Amino acid sequence: MSCKTLSLSANFAALSRVTSIISRAIGSSTAIRQQVAGAVSKSEDRAPLPSSSAVRPFSEIPGPKIYPFVGSLFSMIFHKEFDKKRIHKIFQSLVDDYGPIVRFESPTYPPGVLLTDPRDCETVVRATMENPIREGFFSLRNIRVTNDKYFEGSCGILVENNEQWKKLRSRFQTPMMKAKNVTHYLDEMDQVTLDFMDRIAALQKEHGEMPHDFQFELYKWALESIGLVALNRRLGCLDPNISSDSEPMKMIRYINELFDLLNECEHGIQFWRIYPTASYKKLEKCHEEFLRIADQNICQTEAELLSKTRTDEEENLTLMEKLLLTPGLSRKNVVTLILDMLFAGVDTTSHTIGFTLYLLAKNPDCQAKLQEEMDSVIGDYDGPLTTKHIAQLSYLKAVVKESLRVFPLTTGTVRTLEKDLVLSGYQVPKGWAAILFGMKMGHDERNFPRSSEFLPERFLRHKPLGPIHPYATFPFGVGTRMCIGRRIAEQELYIFLARVMHRYSVSYQYEDIDIISRLVHVPSQPLRFSFSERRSR
Repeated sequence: MSCKTLSLSANFAALSRVTSIISRAIGSSTAIRQQVAGAVSKSEDRAPLPSSSAVRPFSEIPGPKIYPFVGSLFSMIFHKEFDKKRIHKIFQSLVDDYGPIVRFESPTYPPGVLLTDPRDCETVVRATMENPIREGFFSLRNIRVTNDKYFEGSCGILVENNEQWKKLRSRFQTPMMKAKNVTHYLDEMDQVTLDFMDRIAALQKEHGEMPHDFQFELYKWALESIGLVALNRRLGCLDPNISSDSEPMKMIRYINELFDLLNECEHGIQFWRIYPTASYKKLEKCHEEFLRIADQNICQTEAELLSKTRTDEEENLTLMEKLLLTPGLSRKNVVTLILDMLFAGVDTTSHTIGFTLYLLAKNPDCQAKLQEEMDSVIGDYDGPLTTKHIAQLSYLKAVVKESLRVFPLTTGTVRTLEKDLVLSGYQVPKGWAAILFGMKMGHDERNFPRSSEFLPERFLRHKPLGPIHPYATFPFGVGTRMCIGRRIAEQELYIFLARVMHRYSVSYQYEDIDIISRLVHVPSQPLRFSFSERRSR
């Protein structure tokens, strides 16, 4: 349907859409479904949920004042905590004001509830397991729908729902989530990171610390790493003499711009539904240019694959080959997934690295423990990292989990209810949006004692700070829409942190870093770290 045929009420956007930002949640498998279904809720210091006889109607759910036509929008915009650069804070304040379930309404989106009780989140995930509808990315979907010649009616699992999402997910699942398909790239990812360690040394020598634009350097590392998987080759991002007009640098700039423009189009008054606004036209143009460059690279990779000697051995096939050979997937299905891997795989991992390095710099005891683990596991070994090394890095994996708890990349995730549910003692109707506010749950003392502290130990096997509810934190999404690229992202993070902590100590002497709200949260300050050598190559 054309944007121009929508009613005037589409002028108003639900501010609540902010909580449906990229959770990089793109599905799951039978194994994940069994894991979620078998999760056992931990005991918590919470009031017991009411019996069915005590269930209260949805009209009694607390929340900000609802006005005719605009719903809760004005109440939230004029709240004392409202800050367009830190939208998450208004949602945190609403929970502080009204409790673990908060009702909101908007003129163009179904009514919704904000949830911060892990038990409610578990109820929602189980109830939506078979068809996890996650609304959002409306502007991106509209752009792809109108470009039917290229996308052929399938906009990709990032934005699809219902049967189309199920079809794509079921076919992408095994190639993307199979462990050996990801570890196939371990050696090459490790070499990319080793090259970046040398880049850090050069920057440290030149500037005495990391330059003001070190975040962009991390973008280059991230694109070079994900390019190995998505395009099966090095892109040359880490060449110190790479031109700013080169295709890889243009791709990074387009990715950054896409996130900014999607943020404007999705979270605000969506006038683009009525007529093509300046932001929407920029988004359309940016998406077109990114698609052009990415498609050229994908075609080049395809040509290289076709020219090589064929083999029947599955372990020798690239991920792209495995996807192209998967029954039920068209070339355009695969190209769209590769496109979204490049789009979603740069900001996410690079921002996680930035936040984690900051936390390690501010917590030298944790940094020392991590370095001790590196010395024990890697020591004087001079070869590439192996799966055996990664398997032994228990504290490093706890560091990543704790970093994502303290600085989550998204505010939370959302599901549209397909049946009535009782949540926190209230009847929530079918069709309503349930927003699982993971960010707030990650900072709740009832879920994480000493939540204001960076304590990776809490995630170690023996759980020294107490049990953790399986639905109290979900940095890669949750349920059957859990991030399909999770294994790839984790491998990148583990390799980077292992190599940087094995070679360097990191410090930070500037203003405290906080979160800036965007589709993917970004550090509020330049990453002006200082790296001192522990070992030289």
